Amino acid sequence: MKNALCLTLICCLLVSLPSFASACTTIIVGRGASADGSRIFGRTEDNHGLAVKKLEFMPAFSGEADIPFTDAYTGLTLSLPGTGVAYLCIPEAQALNPGRWEEAAVNANGVCLTATESIYGSEAALAADPLVKNGISESVIPTLVMPYVKTALEGVKRLGELIGQYGSAEGNAVAFADEDAIWYMEIYSGHQWAAVRFPEDCYTVIGNDGLIGPIDVEDTENVIVSPDFLSLARDNNFLCMQDGLVDTTLTYCGPKRNYSQIRVWAGRSMFSPAQTGEYDVSTSYGFAMKPDKKIALEDVMHLLRWRYESTPYDVNKNPGIRAIGINRTAETHVFWMRPEKPSILWVSLANPEMSVFLPLYWNTDPLPGTFTLDTADYDENSAYFKFRSVSAFAVNDRDGFGAEVRAHWKQMERKLIAGAEERDAAYLAAGSSAGTASELFAGIASQALQDADELFAKGLTAYMLSTLSDGGSDAPDSSYDAMTDIKK
Repeated sequence: MKNALCLTLICCLLVSLPSFASACTTIIVGRGASADGSRIFGRTEDNHGLAVKKLEFMPAFSGEADIPFTDAYTGLTLSLPGTGVAYLCIPEAQALNPGRWEEAAVNANGVCLTATESIYGSEAALAADPLVKNGISESVIPTLVMPYVKTALEGVKRLGELIGQYGSAEGNAVAFADEDAIWYMEIYSGHQWAAVRFPEDCYTVIGNDGLIGPIDVEDTENVIVSPDFLSLARDNNFLCMQDGLVDTTLTYCGPKRNYSQIRVWAGRSMFSPAQTGEYDVSTSYGFAMKPDKKIALEDVMHLLRWRYESTPYDVNKNPGIRAIGINRTAETHVFWMRPEKPSILWVSLANPEMSVFLPLYWNTDPLPGTFTLDTADYDENSAYFKFRSVSAFAVNDRDGFGAEVRAHWKQMERKLIAGAEERDAAYLAAGSSAGTASELFAGIASQALQDADELFAKGLTAYMLSTLSDGGSDAPDSSYDAMTDIKK
C-alpha cells in the first residue's frame, strides 16, 4: 500500500514536468583556460518533458561482413563496418523512444564526443540545401561514429562523410576531443557543415544557435568544411564575408534569439565578467573567449545547473527567461580530460540543479544494474528515477528542501573531485582494468543512491506535512468559528 501511494505521488509530480522541444547548452574549456590544465567540455541534454536515461557499455565487435543498420527514429538505413571498438555511452530508454540517443560517449581509443546541441540554419541555407527527412540525426551520431574512430579529427571527418552521403535530418553541433585537441563542428543544413580546432586558451558557451563566426577555409590545420560549403552559399547569394573570412554564423545560421543569447551572455558573465557588459540580444558575442581567471571543473558543473541567481535575470523570479539549469534536463555530462591522467566522464542523471555528478572511467564494465534499467515508467529501482524523484520535490521548494538537496550533492561532488587522484592510483595500479573501474564506480554509486533514497524520504515527508493545513485552527481554546462568518 505504501509503495502504491509513493508511486502515485511520484508519477503525478513527474508528469507535471513541462514538455518542450529539445534544446541543450554546451560548454568547452581549453587546457590553457582551465585551472588544472585539463580539457573540460560537456552539455546538458534538455529533452521533451520526461526523458529516461541510463548508462551502457558497448563492447568491441569484429566480423568480416558489414552490419546492416536502421535508425528507428528517422528510418535511415545503411551498412556499418563489421569491426569496432568498445565505448561507454548515455542512451535513452528504448522502451520510451525509438532510436539510440546515446548523447555522449568515450571510446577505447580515448576519443570523447558530445552529440548534439540543436542549432538552426538560415532560411536561405535551408532553401538551397534542405534537411533530409531520413538523414543523419542526433539519435544515432555516436552510434555511427564512435566504434570506428581513433582521433577527434577522424570523428569529424567520418561524420562529415556520412552527412555528405546520407544528408542531415537536423541542424546540430557536436564536439569531439582526444589527447591532442578538441574539434567543434556545426551542421547547418542537409549537407553543409563546418568544424574548427578549438583554441586551447579559450572557453565557449553555446545555446542552440551556431556560433563559430569568421573562419579561414584555407587554414586546413584548424578548419574543415563540407565540400560545397562555399559554392552553395555563393551560388545562392547568401555568402557573407568579413575581412576576407567566411562568416559561418551570418552565412548559415538563423537570427539571434533571446532564447539562445541569454545563455551565451550568462556563461560570459560568469567566466569573463570584466569583459562582458549588460545583456543585449543583438550583441554578437562571438565564439571563443578568454576567461578572467582559470576555470575549474566545479565551475563548469555550477554553470550547467545555473539559473542566473544573483543577476537581474534570476529565473526563479523570472520564470519566462531561458535558464541553463532547467527541470526538463534528462542528464548532464562533463568530460574531464587531464594531461597524463585517465579521462573521466562525469554524469548527472535528471536535472543537475538537484542531482549529483558521478565519475566514470571509459571502461566501467559491468555497470550497476540500477543504472542500466530500460524503463519508460517510474521504477523505484532505477537510478534515473531515484534522482529524478528527489528533484521533483526539490524544484517545488527551492529555498527550503531544494537548498538542502543542492548543498548535499555539492558536498559529495567536492569529495569526489578531491578523491580523483586516489581513484586514479588504484585504477592505474590495476592496469586500468574494467573490473577496477567497475568496482570504483559501484562504491560511488551505492553511496549516491543511498543518499538519494534518504533525501527522497525527507522530501516525501515534507510534502505530506504540507497537505495537512486544512481544517481550521487546531488550538483547543480557539473561539473562531468560520461558520459564523458564513452565516453573516
